[in-house]
Amino acid sequence: MRLKPKSLQGRLLLGILASLTLTLALGGVVVYRVIDTHLREEFDHGLEEKLRFYETTLFLRDGQPKWKMGMAEWERVSDPANPDYVEFWFLPQGRFIFRSPGLKGTDLVRVPVEGDGFVFNDLTLFGHLPVRQVSRRVYPTQEGDGDAVPVLVAAARRTATLVQALSDVKWFLIKTAVITTAALMLAARWIIRRGVRPVATLAGQIEAMPLVDSDARFALPGAPSEIQPMVSRLNALMDRVGAAIEHERMFTSNAAHELRNPLAAIRSQVEVALSRTRSVEEYESTLDGILESQSGMQRVVDHLLLLARLESGHQMTEFSQEATALPKLLRKAWRSVFDRATERRLKVTWQVTGPPTDLLLPVALIEIVLRNLFDNAVSYSPEGGQILITAGLSGAGQQNVIITVANTNPGLTPGHLESTFAPFWRGDPNASGHRGNAGIGLALVRRIMETMHGTASASLENDMVVYTLSFPAFAQ
Repeated sequence: MRLKPKSLQGRLLLGILASLTLTLALGGVVVYRVIDTHLREEFDHGLEEKLRFYETTLFLRDGQPKWKMGMAEWERVSDPANPDYVEFWFLPQGRFIFRSPGLKGTDLVRVPVEGDGFVFNDLTLFGHLPVRQVSRRVYPTQEGDGDAVPVLVAAARRTATLVQALSDVKWFLIKTAVITTAALMLAARWIIRRGVRPVATLAGQIEAMPLVDSDARFALPGAPSEIQPMVSRLNALMDRVGAAIEHERMFTSNAAHELRNPLAAIRSQVEVALSRTRSVEEYESTLDGILESQSGMQRVVDHLLLLARLESGHQMTEFSQEATALPKLLRKAWRSVFDRATERRLKVTWQVTGPPTDLLLPVALIEIVLRNLFDNAVSYSPEGGQILITAGLSGAGQQNVIITVANTNPGLTPGHLESTFAPFWRGDPNASGHRGNAGIGLALVRRIMETMHGTASASLENDMVVYTLSFPAFAQ
């Protein structure tokens, strides 16, 4: 089974393998320690029983050791293949009493023993044979005259069987761990492959998704609940991409349409001027008309470029702030539409309450916003209508500038208000560039307000269309 560490499946399998290996290793060590302790306790318990048995074979008669069984019986109770090694000493004199034949003249270790408890120790006999010895102080039965004499009894057995048993247990645990790990890894691989299959399916759907605008969407019926939000987010992203593509398509089409009309007007005026020889006054009139058309095109292009910059994520830090008086800023922006407002006999009312100090504002952006609002009010107010301009501050500390521009309603309904902020939207779909308006001014107003962390909204009040701006400013 080939693992790819960089793949999700490979990482999961490697994680499971590492976890299994660590868990089984720790579990194996614990099990081995428990079995080792148990076998050694059983081995020691057997030695104790052997020692007790050999204790019963010894008694004293008149201070001399005697045995309750002969050498033939001794050999019968001792396994020739694994003989018992037994040795007795008189403790007061430290004199040797008896040594089993298997020791062949070699002594066991005389261990200091206190009380009547068992003392265990490991040693090597004959220079190569590992054994375990148990020692104990006893008082053999005394027959006849004489005092009870303590005797040190020691018995030992080879540990080869114990070592072999523990080795078998160790290898059994290792083999079991390897087989268990392999079986669990195969099962985990199968489970993971099934579990990540929806991810592979989704990757295939993403690869097959057309790059152009499409109604196709992602679907993973029966996929785990953890993946369904991913599918939903991808579909939402596709919806936004589709909307952005459609918006871009409409924006490009409308922009081309808006630029085509003044270009056609310029071409028409040039063709008429060149159709025959004309007077200087006629040529000047034609040039004035061309200049006016070019100015309208320039405004459209400038607004499109600024809107594109703002839509691409340009931040407020890119536009310098200047200290300026709010009434002065409003009057300066109004100059661009003063003549047209006068020609159309519009009644303009000002209600501006300026702060005592100048404000820090991105003057260039605010002028664009005000000129577009004023141009919209002058262009769409019925001739002889009214325009009301109010401005002031609200809040404390970091204050908000509130500016409203209201004009006589040209026929908008409440359902039209939000649409007026859409690029190239007009209440009359057949109109194109009438009144010198390109249809992107209010869209630019809202986008600039968003860049300034402000708001731009529209409402209808008393047969007036009211556009309200709110944006933060700092006192100088």
